[in-house]
Amino acid sequence: MQALLTNIECELRGALNNLRQGYPKGTFIDKWGVQTTLTLTYDETGAIAPGVLWTPPSPLTSVFSLGAGANLSSDATRIETINAYYLVSDLEHARCSDAARPNGLFLLQNDLKLSEWLYDAVSASMTKTINFTNTALAASSPQNVIQHEVKFQIVTSGTLNPSWVLTRVTVDSTGNLLSAGRTRTNDLLITLGPAVPAVVAASAKSRGGTLAVAAEPSRQAADLHLSAAINAGFETALRNTPH
Repeated sequence: MQALLTNIECELRGALNNLRQGYPKGTFIDKWGVQTTLTLTYDETGAIAPGVLWTPPSPLTSVFSLGAGANLSSDATRIETINAYYLVSDLEHARCSDAARPNGLFLLQNDLKLSEWLYDAVSASMTKTINFTNTALAASSPQNVIQHEVKFQIVTSGTLNPSWVLTRVTVDSTGNLLSAGRTRTNDLLITLGPAVPAVVAASAKSRGGTLAVAAEPSRQAADLHLSAAINAGFETALRNTPH
């Protein structure tokens, strides 16, 4: 988990830093915020299904056999979700060093294509395809939102099927004695939108102290992020539901 979260922040820093270098005078994104939701879903299954076939001595013209079997299975699903919010201004001026980047087998520790996504959005603005900067208020309009989602699914499974053939008994000649599987779904949702002022707390110096002001996502960005997160949750639930 720590490796994934570190890499996501480093990916954001690197992508925003690259954008800043490509547009040194700045872009409409500079006053925006980044909302991220990382959802990790683990679905683990296991089953044991022994089977026995008993064949007693009988005349060749009348062979009798008796089969017996049992099945025990389990299915466990674990879901972990972490939300975070950053200001673009806090991320775009510093990138992570190579030593700080985690390396491993997790798919979310690879290139998430964030730089390409941001350049596409800025290019659409520069060519007037989308009205991000046509007016003085466009850059801060709460209706302007861009979103990026990365989803990986890793499926691992295995079976074990030993068999024994005795004089009159055959054990597990067909089927699987043991089986196990694990499905890991890593879903990263990133929403960029204008950062609007938000009063978060009163000063602790006195009851009449001033109010502290922070930033939060615009209503449009928060609603779009929430709807996408709900949709991703439904997709994961349907995927993991036995059919």
